[in-house]
This record gives sequence, C-alpha cells and structure tokens, in this order.
Amino acid sequence: MKKHLSCAVLGFVLTGLLLLPSAQAKEKYVMGVHPYKPPQELYKKFKPIADYLSTKLGKPVEFQIAQSYDDAANKVGTGAYDFAFLGPIIYVDAHDKYGVVPLAQVANNKKPVFHGVIVVKKGSGITSLKELKGKSIAFGERHSTLTHLLPLWMIMDAGVRLPDLKEYRFAGTHDNVALNVARGAADAGGLMPDIAEKYKDQGIEVIARSPDLPEHVFAATKSMDQKTVDLLQNALVGMDLALAKGIKDSISNLQKFNDKDFDVLRKIMKQVGPELGK
Repeated sequence: MKKHLSCAVLGFVLTGLLLLPSAQAKEKYVMGVHPYKPPQELYKKFKPIADYLSTKLGKPVEFQIAQSYDDAANKVGTGAYDFAFLGPIIYVDAHDKYGVVPLAQVANNKKPVFHGVIVVKKGSGITSLKELKGKSIAFGERHSTLTHLLPLWMIMDAGVRLPDLKEYRFAGTHDNVALNVARGAADAGGLMPDIAEKYKDQGIEVIARSPDLPEHVFAATKSMDQKTVDLLQNALVGMDLALAKGIKDSISNLQKFNDKDFDVLRKIMKQVGPELGK
C-alpha cells in the first residue's frame, strides 16, 4: 500500500513539475523607458507603441517609466523589464553589464545617429567652449548621453576640465537643464537640439554642436527567448511611421543594429572616465 502511495505521490509531483512552465507562462510583457522627459510626455509618446506591440505579441504590454537612468539599465538587465527604450549610454551600460539584446534603433533621415548641442543664455557674451572656464554648467542625468557625457567630452576637448569650472550641477531632465540656463542659474548646458529649439524664445542659444553618435534603441532582457525577440524586433522595425514619429518628429524609421555600432561611444566614455573618477 505504501509503495503504491509513494508512486502516486511521485507521479503527482512530476506532473506538477511538467506543468509548471505553463502555469508560470508570461501573462504580459513590461516595456520600460528611461525618464528623459516628464512622465506625461513619455506616456503620450510610448503608450500607443505599447498598445501596438500588444497586438503583435498577442499579450498585453505594460508601459512603465523608470525612476532613473540607472534604474532603466538595471531593470531591463535583470528582467524586471522585458524590453526597454534606452539612451545610448544606458544601452552600453546595460549591454556590457547584463548582456541585453539589441532590438531596433531610431534612425533620422535613415541614419541611426544624432547629435547634441551646448547652449548658453543669449547675450552672455560666451561664444566658444573654451570661454566656459570659470563658468557654471548644468548637466542632466549622470547617465545621460546628451546632457552629461557628451557636453563634458566636448568641453574637455576644448581644454576645459571640471576643476576649471566655477561649479556644475545635475538638473535632471533636458527641460530642467534648459531652464537652468534660461533663468541664469547656470551659464551653459548640454541638450538635444529639439529642446534647445523649444527654449529658444526664452533666451538660450547654441554655441557648439557635437559629432554624430549612435541613436537611442530598444533592447530586450537577455532571458527573452529567441522567438519572442524575433517577433518583437520585426514589429518594431515594421512599425507605422506615424506611430514611430510619436517618439520624435525627425524619425524616418526604426532599424536593426549591431552592438559594435556603439564602440565609438565606448571610446568617448573611456576618455571621460578618468575625469569622473572611473
């Protein structure tokens, strides 16, 4: 009797283990976005994309905004996000630390590159980056390409190092950087061009343009199965242009990319690293 009971229990346990994957099958996917704009703007941009991807994946896609740039990298890296829209530096950090998988990259005029600008308050008398010695700079997030790494690299290339500045601060979003400069709280700041244009009427002007760098991307957590990766990648690349332009007006398409495309950014990060104590 005991033998028959033990066999029955063993059979029940084995059956349960075999059924476990089905019981734990994903009921939804989570798409993350780094907080590079105010939440209401990001929701307007990415909620329609999440809804579109829900139809392609056959399951709901929940849209979440990360608490910080670091948070976005960590969550897609550890699988809290199934996939995410990431800035270039965030992608490099997440790929090199966690092995996140490339999905699709933003392209402007069919080129997957973008650039940043450094702005000052109009009438300040500052016309070149070398004149920022002894001045103050507003950076954005510490892991932002356009509001921190790139402007820092640009002023270093002009011969200005952090100790040469009167002060520098981290203001958070691109809009906050622009407002710091417009209101005189900082002498200069690094921005994406469309934000510089947005605040032009509030008295800021561009004094320098960066070289082209690889654009923002969608990337998946390493644990995502290949079938879903392929399905998601094809859905992103095949996205309707009107929907993609919700991210920004200059987008011409989304396209596949290779991690090696970001080696140019890794070189800049390596050059800036010692200045940041890395």
